[in-house]
Amino acid sequence: MPLIAGAESPIPFTTSSGECLDPYGSGLAIGREVHPTVAANVLFLHNSSNWIRGSENALLTLLRGVDREKINPFLLTGNCELAALAEANGIETLVHLMPEIMVDGAYVKLQFALWARTVETIVSWIKQRNVSLVYCNGGSTCQVGYYAAKKCGIPVICHVHSPYNRRYILLYRLHLASKVIFVSKAIEKSIREKQSFKAECEVVYNGVDVDRFQPSQARDRSWREKLSLPQDAIVFGQVSSLIHRKGIDILLRAFQLVTRQYPNSRLVLVGDGPQRADYVSLAKHLGVADLVSWTGNQADPLPFYQQVFDVNVLASRSDAFPLSVLEAAACALPNIGAMVDGIPESVLNEQTGLLFEPGNPGSLAEKMLALVAAPAWRKSLGEAGRRLIVERFSIERYCRSIEQVVWNKLSDG
Repeated sequence: MPLIAGAESPIPFTTSSGECLDPYGSGLAIGREVHPTVAANVLFLHNSSNWIRGSENALLTLLRGVDREKINPFLLTGNCELAALAEANGIETLVHLMPEIMVDGAYVKLQFALWARTVETIVSWIKQRNVSLVYCNGGSTCQVGYYAAKKCGIPVICHVHSPYNRRYILLYRLHLASKVIFVSKAIEKSIREKQSFKAECEVVYNGVDVDRFQPSQARDRSWREKLSLPQDAIVFGQVSSLIHRKGIDILLRAFQLVTRQYPNSRLVLVGDGPQRADYVSLAKHLGVADLVSWTGNQADPLPFYQQVFDVNVLASRSDAFPLSVLEAAACALPNIGAMVDGIPESVLNEQTGLLFEPGNPGSLAEKMLALVAAPAWRKSLGEAGRRLIVERFSIERYCRSIEQVVWNKLSDG
């Protein structure tokens, strides 16, 4: 792995008086604006299996979009796929297995030796590369990031993507971080009701590349042909892992109800997962197997939003703040989402999409049927969704907000 070049001297900064308003429209002050004169070396930590999903994409978006004159990022992760993509984007990276110490019923991880080695590895990097701040992308990395940063006397920021229970909050040391960022107001509320926090907390919404994710001028008919989809069919789609939390079974049952009235409807599921065989069997049991397309994992979902889907669906039982609804809306697709966690913060009911009662196939089918019968409404919802994404959820807003959080924390000393 390449060595990481770090600054050799302390990082100067200047501050301006006044408050910086939350760029996502909440009107909340996020502290003083800080104007760096030399980029801060920031070590990003991430722990996951070898896949690229929501939190990995959010981190890649940040690493690619951060202003290198303000933040010089490098990455330590056990995810080889993430490491390869980061390095391809010029981010110096070390692949290192990340530990976990947790006892939660049958789930037991007591990796004390690996924990100690990892903390020492992080401390070594901090000292050798003159790291100014540790940024933990996800809760579990705070379990090592907090202690390494504390040992070196530098701040640690934890970016929380999940509604952890109190056991995880305490053992991951989230409540002791110098700053905590939540991906949605719903997740912030859920977690802060379980535990008080030492430091300030803040919501920063994920962002999407609105220049890349945008409506197609004209649809490429070959994409539907590849999937054997009629050109005149109303196509519902969901981009997600094929797991229980994403509500694939709920969507399949709702789709069956839709096809009773509109047999020309189709469903496309983009993604894969350990429960795929179960869902394929369910589709057969429901009698809709011939109307459902399973694409498997796709490196790029963009063509499906632009060329295939008429309506984007997310039937999740739980979802902190999913990127897929942002991407779909940026492509001017109407969203139908479960009224759960952070989804209602990006899908505005009857303004940019429709919300349904979580876990209820009948409620979802009702919303799907409403859009099948109203092409003009689909179009107006999609256009409004595109405007919302451009105004509130762009990559630029996301990255500039994170940069400001980092530099405000550095200015605090």
